[in-house]
Amino acid sequence: MDPDYSPERHRSRSQECVTDPTSTRPLRCHCVSCRRYHTAAFAAFLPVPVLPSVLANASTVGSVTNYADYCHELGPVDRMFCTQCRSTLATVVASDGTALLALGCLDDDSLSPTAALTWQCGFDKRQELQGAQWWNLRPRVAECGGGSLLDLHGGCACGGATYHSISGSALQLQHCYCKLCRQLSGSVGQTWIPVPQQGFEWISRESLELVRTTKHGQRHQCSRCGGVLTIVYDSQPSVIWPVAATVDEAS
Repeated sequence: MDPDYSPERHRSRSQECVTDPTSTRPLRCHCVSCRRYHTAAFAAFLPVPVLPSVLANASTVGSVTNYADYCHELGPVDRMFCTQCRSTLATVVASDGTALLALGCLDDDSLSPTAALTWQCGFDKRQELQGAQWWNLRPRVAECGGGSLLDLHGGCACGGATYHSISGSALQLQHCYCKLCRQLSGSVGQTWIPVPQQGFEWISRESLELVRTTKHGQRHQCSRCGGVLTIVYDSQPSVIWPVAATVDEAS
C-alpha cells in the first residue's frame, strides 16, 4: 500500500453514471456470499445502465481489481475493489453484464437529501431469509455484565485469512456507520465484536495484511478478495474487533 495514501481521502469514481437517483431503486442482498464478501449485514447495490469508464476498464487501472465470486441471487459475479484502500466499488453479473454499484462507496455530497431519503425507505430485498441472525438483535441490559463464552470461527470470502476466537464473557455487537466502514464494505456500515487478544488466533494468514487505516487504528485485510476482518485500536492493545459478518454461521 502507498504509505501516503489515506482511505479517508478516497473518493468514489461512480457518481458520473447516476443521472436521476430518485428513479433508481436500490437492491439489498442478504445471501451469505454477499454478506461474507462485503463483511456487512447485507450488500447494498445501486443498479446502473453502465459502469463508470474507470471501473469498466479495470484491467488497465492499477488500483482496481476483480474478485470472482458467487451470489445466491445473481449467480457468478465479479466483485470490484480498490487495491490501495480496499474500498468495495461494484459487482458485475457474469451472465448479462448487469452493473451494480456498491452504495457505500458513494460520496455523501453527491447525493441530494431527496435521493438519500428515497434510497433509505425504498429498496428491493433479496435472499432475506438467509440474513444475518444478529442484525436485528437488541441488547438485554440484564445480561450485559456476563454470559457464556462463544467459540467463534470466521474468515474472509476467499478463505485466505481465517481465525478462531473466544468471544469473552460479555458478547457485544456494535454497529458503525462511519464513512470509512461504509466505503470499505460497500454497504450501509459494519458490525464489530470486541474480543480479548489472548483468546484470538489466526488459523490461515496467507493473504492477511495489517493496514493502518486511521490515525488511531489498524485493520486486518485480505489482499486477495479485499475483505476487512478486524479493527485493532492503538488505545486497546489487549482487544481485537472482528467483523461480525466474517463469523461463520455455525458460530
